[in-house]
Amino acid sequence: MIELSQARSKRLLAVHGWAGTVLGLALYVVILTGAVVVFAHEIGTWSVSGTRAQQPLAAPMDAKIRELAGQVDPEYLDDLNLFHNGAGHISAFFHTHAAKDDGHPMDKGVRFTFDPVTGETLTRQEGFGDEFEDPLSALDHFLVELHVNLHAPEPVGLYLTGILGFAMLAAAVSGFLLHRHLIKDLFVAPRLSSRLLNARDRHILAGSWGLPFAFVLAFTGAFLSFAGSIGLMTISMAAFGGDQQKLIETIIGMPEAEDATPAQPADLDAMLRQSAEMSGNGPAFVAITHYGRADARVYAFHLAAEGGLQSQQHVFKGSDGAYLGPKPSIGTKPSAGDAAFTLMGVLHFGTFAGLLSRVIWFALGLAMCYVTLTGLQLWLRRRADSPLWRRLGRSVPIVGYGLPIALAASGISFFLSLSAGTMLFWTPAGFLIAAGLSIAIGCLLRDETQLYRLYRGLLGATLIALPLLRWLMGGIG
Repeated sequence: MIELSQARSKRLLAVHGWAGTVLGLALYVVILTGAVVVFAHEIGTWSVSGTRAQQPLAAPMDAKIRELAGQVDPEYLDDLNLFHNGAGHISAFFHTHAAKDDGHPMDKGVRFTFDPVTGETLTRQEGFGDEFEDPLSALDHFLVELHVNLHAPEPVGLYLTGILGFAMLAAAVSGFLLHRHLIKDLFVAPRLSSRLLNARDRHILAGSWGLPFAFVLAFTGAFLSFAGSIGLMTISMAAFGGDQQKLIETIIGMPEAEDATPAQPADLDAMLRQSAEMSGNGPAFVAITHYGRADARVYAFHLAAEGGLQSQQHVFKGSDGAYLGPKPSIGTKPSAGDAAFTLMGVLHFGTFAGLLSRVIWFALGLAMCYVTLTGLQLWLRRRADSPLWRRLGRSVPIVGYGLPIALAASGISFFLSLSAGTMLFWTPAGFLIAAGLSIAIGCLLRDETQLYRLYRGLLGATLIALPLLRWLMGGIG
């Protein structure tokens, strides 16, 4: 039992209520999209009806990379990034570091997309890295961008999600302190004597079980939002007197002496096989610096293997394939700081126990959505006498139902535009059209019972339409 004075309880209740009320609906958007993004990779693969290569970057591709390297300007051999989309197609981005007309630094080069099974080159694009398009990744990229940046420009989007993370943390801490009988609240039976008491008990029950998850989600989310945008800048000012070069050398390491002597690249397939054996799974991303030179380096990044917590990165000498050792995310050697940094992402996305932990994270995310919406409804019910609060109360069902309807509509639009190849336009357009329709319905239909019934019907129809459309378009339902 947590003993608080009446005055402190009132202040904490105000913090808890206003933290949820002012930013509650935006927080609901981030939580729901985060629950969906836990399965972003699976959604991307399903949206294009699967992939023939289960681990695309583990497929033999050394000969293909050599072929493509001979087709680009030598200046673009400075760096090479290898990654894949949901269809299992590999993108090979040969590039150098350049600046756009506005002075903003941006990688510039040539990006090929090829099928790792057949070796066929599918696309060739040349220009700056932010200009390239991948229509097959339109759906999963849209969902991830909505969760991470709310589709606001960087770094504004990261600041917004970081602030929402702190708001969730404030609500979680104040909610914890307000639980006078925390253990008892875990097993409270919702009272049936009144709708208000029943709703309050259900909110307390769901919130009590979700408190640990809310702490983890809020803290790690705020950390990931601010770590790169503000954290590194703050560290450089506090620890290195603003010397960003010294900060980079400490985090990444001293740059090695360059040796531009031409050298035949070693067998990339052999290096990636060795890296996969050490990591327990195939690479998720590969970076090669100074391709075709004596000082070439190959970096193979692996997500945590099944049952593992830590992602891994292994470094090889590109000219002879010699293994140079592991490369931590932060610093030049394994450390507690690097482990803690890696753990932030693992805990935020629930990847620490494979599929099981992600299913649990998804379920807890939906539970937090319920806690957020019911908390808003309870706050508004206490102020039902105010016309202003009654009008604001209409926004809860509009956003509560409108967001999942719009998310499902973005998937429907993706499938309908597959044959025309216009997924990059219609995926966000479908989301906006459905969101606009949901808002219009909420503003025009005054009867609350009919409104909820219509919203539930629309949500059910759009969710059922997703697998049916995927099946009708020639994919896996």
